[in-house]
Parts: sequence; structure tokens; C-alpha cells
Amino acid sequence: MPLQDLTPQIRTRLNRAEKFVGWFVGLALIGLLAAFAYYVFHTAKQKGWFLTQGRYFTFVQTASGMSIGDKVKLMGFDVGEITSIEAMPASDFLNNVYVEFVVRSPYHGYLWADSKVNVVSGDFLGNRYLEVTKGVTGSALYKEEKGELVAWWDGSEYLPLKKDTKPVWIRAEESSGLNSQIEGLLASVQAHLPNVFALTNQLSVVLNNANTTTTNLNRLLVDSQQSVQNLVTITENLKNPDGSLGQWLLPPQINQDLHYTLLSVTNTLDSADMNMSLAVSNLSLSLNELATLTSNFNAQVEANTNILSEMSSLVVSANEFMQSLSGHWLLRSAFKEDKKRKR
Repeated sequence: MPLQDLTPQIRTRLNRAEKFVGWFVGLALIGLLAAFAYYVFHTAKQKGWFLTQGRYFTFVQTASGMSIGDKVKLMGFDVGEITSIEAMPASDFLNNVYVEFVVRSPYHGYLWADSKVNVVSGDFLGNRYLEVTKGVTGSALYKEEKGELVAWWDGSEYLPLKKDTKPVWIRAEESSGLNSQIEGLLASVQAHLPNVFALTNQLSVVLNNANTTTTNLNRLLVDSQQSVQNLVTITENLKNPDGSLGQWLLPPQINQDLHYTLLSVTNTLDSADMNMSLAVSNLSLSLNELATLTSNFNAQVEANTNILSEMSSLVVSANEFMQSLSGHWLLRSAFKEDKKRKR
């Protein structure tokens, strides 16, 4: 139906509905963009995109257990992440895997010329991560001025930092496979030691509670010996007929009185039963006599039916006779009504 064919009221409502839907879609889009912007900002803050970052690289024997994005640690803190892992050319017999990583500000100020990169085994699954050590002697690998990195240390002097400047090299110390497994085992044991200590403390508490419970149980057993002796005495008394439970509850005198009472009640019930039987028989005789009287009265009523009809006929004849006398001219005066009385 065209919009022009609708009434003005319906067109107004449709316009309002369209405006409401438009506002709703706009607000939803703004909210979605705000959520996306917050997500990007939070991610950038987590990854340190707004912080000054120093670029470093090292060489390792194998890249097993490492991947791009893994955290780089310094003194137990997450200070950066791995940005690149590449295999070296086959002609390079000294280095196998090139690993590049970044360290965020202000932690890159801890890395000096004597800093090292330790490849640490994280767990039994073969995961490994990089841990850089704090420098003690020499010079800082990067020179920072006003929050910006302006130069890097080449081993003898600081050189200006340019866009095409390569990352700074840090020597890596990578243990053998057995040492890695041992380190992973030690790290796992060290990580689980607090739980083991907590379990030991809980076990000690449980053992103390068990000891206390055993002491209380022994005391309870000693205290219950007298109760057991009393129970044995009660059982012996129950076995004796003179000391049975029935004799305790009902002494002989009460038992005898109860017996006499029950005999009296039985005799009373027998007498009441006999009296009730006599009363019922007398009532039956009375009902029979009443039935006889009723039948005789019925017979008399049936016999006197003709007498009642004859008396009714006699009354009717007498009435007709009186009516005829009142109409006779000779006796009419005798049947005149007293007008004074009538008034």
C-alpha cells in the first residue's frame, strides 16, 4: 500500500517508528564502535604498543617449545614478547634458529653488555620461554633520551639509532635436553612445593585431630564400663521372673486389684446383657399388643362406616325438612330473623 493512501495518524506513527529504529541502530553502532575501541586500546596497552620498546635478537639450537607471542621474562616479570622465529641458512654451521624479541620500557634499561638470554623449560610438555638477565657491568644496550631510544651499543661505542638499524644481539645460554628436563622438573617441583607444604600442614592437623579423637574415645570407653555393668545387671533382672519388666511396671497389689476390677466389670456387663434381653422381650410384647389394638380399632372403623353415612343422610333430610317448614305460610313467622340483633 502506498504511503499516500494511509491516514495522517498512521503516517505520523510510521515516521516516529522509523525515527526510533534509526536512533536505536545509531546508538547500537556507537556502542559497538566504543567497545571495539576499548578492546583495541586494552590490547595495545597489554602488548605495550604505547611504550618505548627495544629490539633484540639471539640464536638458539632449536625452536621447539617456543612460538611467536610467547612472553619474555626479566626477574620474574613479563617484560616483552617474541616477535620472530626463523631458521638460519644451511650454510651457517654455528647458528640454527634466529629469535627476535622486544623489551618494553622501562625494563630495557636493565639490559647491559653483560646481559644474557636463558632458554628456560617451562613444564614437562616441552614448552620453553626466554628469560633475560639484568646487566651488572658495561654499558646499557640502548641509550634513551626524553623517552625515546636514540642510540645503541655496538660493543665499543654508541651509534645513532635509525629506522633501518638492526636489533641488538644478546648471547643466549641454552642448556641440553637433559638439563632442560631437569630444569623443568625443578621448576615444577618448586611450583608445587607450596601445595606440598600446605598438604603436609593439613596432614599434621588431621593427625593431631585423630590423636585427640583417640584420647577422647579411650576416655569414653573407660566411662562406659560402668554403663555396661549396669546394663548387664538390668539384663539379669529381666531374666528373673520376679524381676521382670512386667513386675516392675505393675506391682503384685496393683495387679490383684486390676484383676478384681476386671471381674466386676465382666459381671456388670453380664447383668446388663440379661436386663437388656428382658427389656427387648417386654418391648416386643408391648408392640404386639399395640398391633392388636390397632387392628381392632381398624375393624370397628370399617364396621361403623355405614352408621356415619346414615347419620349424614339424616342430617341432610332434617335440613331439607326445616327449609320446607320455613317456607310454609303458616310457620313463616316463626322463622323470622331478628333485625335488631342483625343490626
